[in-house]
Parts: sequence; C-alpha cells; structure tokens
Amino acid sequence: MTRGSNLRDVWVVTDGRPGNEGPALALARAMEAHGWAPAEIRRATPRRGPARLPAMAWAAIPPRVGGWPFSALEDAGAALSRPWPELVISAGRRSAPVAAAMRRLSGGATRAVQILNPGMRLSDFDAVVVPSHDRLKAPNVVETLGSLSRVTPALAAAEASLWSAALARLPQPRLAVLVGGPSRSARWSPTMTLHLVEALEQATAAGWGIMATLSRRSPEGLNLALRRAAPRAFIWDGAGANPYPGILGLASAALVTADSVNMASEAASAGVPVHVLGLADVSAKLARFHEQLALAGASREWDGRLLTWPVRPLAQAEAAAAVLAERLG
Repeated sequence: MTRGSNLRDVWVVTDGRPGNEGPALALARAMEAHGWAPAEIRRATPRRGPARLPAMAWAAIPPRVGGWPFSALEDAGAALSRPWPELVISAGRRSAPVAAAMRRLSGGATRAVQILNPGMRLSDFDAVVVPSHDRLKAPNVVETLGSLSRVTPALAAAEASLWSAALARLPQPRLAVLVGGPSRSARWSPTMTLHLVEALEQATAAGWGIMATLSRRSPEGLNLALRRAAPRAFIWDGAGANPYPGILGLASAALVTADSVNMASEAASAGVPVHVLGLADVSAKLARFHEQLALAGASREWDGRLLTWPVRPLAQAEAAAAVLAERLG
C-alpha cells in the first residue's frame, strides 16, 4: 500500500523509449480510477551485451534477487530494489523479463501486467495487453483497438489552450498532420513524399490551417518539402516545446501517415476524425489495424477530400483498466 493511504502501489518499468513508456503510463493513469496509486517510473535499461538477447533467452535463466536479470541492467537493478509494489506495468520486450522476475520472486505478491507482446511465455504475467491486430491469443490476454494513449479530449483541450495564442495566425479549420517515416512494417517511397506534399497543397488551397509534426523516422529533407508545400504552416521538427497533443485539441481533422499505430490511435483518442495516408505500403498487420479503426468510425483512407465527422474517442486505456481491475481484484 502507498504509505498513508489505501491506494495500492504501482511501478511503470520500461527502458524509457517513448513508444513503450507512453502506453504504460496511460494504463497506469487509467488504473487510478480503480484504487491504484499514481505510478512511479522506474527504468530498466539493459547493458549493451544483454540487450542483444531475445526476451525468451532472458527468461530461460532462473531469476534471483540481486542477480539475474537485474544484474544485466545498466544500474545493476538499483532502481528496482525491494520493497516491490503490488503492481508493475511493463512495456516492450526489453523490460518484460524484469517484470516477470519480480512477479515470480515475490510469489505473486507483485502482479505483472505487460503491454505489447513480451516475446516470452505469456503465462509469466498476470495479464498481457496487446492490440487486437497482433492476433495474440491466451486466457490472460486483454485486447485493445490500437495503442493505449494518454490523450483524451480533455487533455487535448487543456493542451490546446496553451498553444492557441501561438497558433492564432493559422486559418480555421485546422488540420493536424502527423508524419512518421519508414519502418519494418511500412515502406516510404518517393511517391509517398509526393502524396504527402500534394495533400498539404490541397488542404492549404481549401483554406485549412496546417499544424504538422515530424518524427525521428521522417525522411531527411521532408521538413523542407512540407514547408515549401505549405509556407504558412506550423511545422514542428523536434526543436522547442512539443505541441503534441495541443494541436489535436485545435484540429478539426487529422492527416496521419499509415506507418504509425500510435499516431492514428492518439488522434482518434482525442476524438479527431483521422484521414490515413499511405495504406498501400504497409504490412498485413498494420492494414488490419487501419481496417479496425475505420470500422470503429474513427478513420478513412485519404482520397483528396478533407472531411469532418463525429468520432467517439477510443479510450482504450480506460477500457483495459476496467478489465484489469476486475481480473486483479
């Protein structure tokens, strides 16, 4: 228990990568409505050599307090010293073996919830939360539509108020353009860049204000190409304060490249209608996600027309937390 309260302790344990830590924190915050304390963030960053090992190899070695797998971390497990919490939420394959070890060594007193496929036995966790398009099946699997997101309409509106003055020069309505880049699940050809540039030119010609963010995966030179296509646009390239999710709160619609489950999920979680660009160049798994998002009424494939329609926010972190609250007791 958290000292001086009836709330139960929670740790979020990840390697610090935003794609892992963001969903874990989103779930932890949603668990607060069910009697769990605000989470403490604890980092589990493997040393270079062990980091190359798959999670299954980590799990093959019996865990020991003060030993493996904690000894394989950069801080030798100092951030994960006992006493352990009643719940640990991990995300990604680099932190999964550590969360499973805490569960096993505590005799089950520490419950372990893993987000995303751990790459090891699912039975080593009390629950595994995965997007349904992963098609991972087991009695302890909790499926979601897309990624867990901390973004809600309320958060987007609050962040929008911080950016409204800085972006007041942009015309209404406004389009949030969320740009990813090539990945193992999505190709990015010169044609994709051309289609994105054309989309911004069409939106600008139709009188929309453009608010765009690029990612670390975005191709070199794309920033300049987008600025030429939409000279009056606000384009965030990683410098200065992060406007995300403030621009979602200011947007009437979003244009999202198809390579990212997280970006499309976050826009839909804010209740913003999503236009998806580049569906022809994604893997079968990514295509399943976009099909599910479209069936939920949150997205449509970009066809050159900017439309708006009512979207019911996804709220997948809240839905998963409700299921877990019942299962964990």
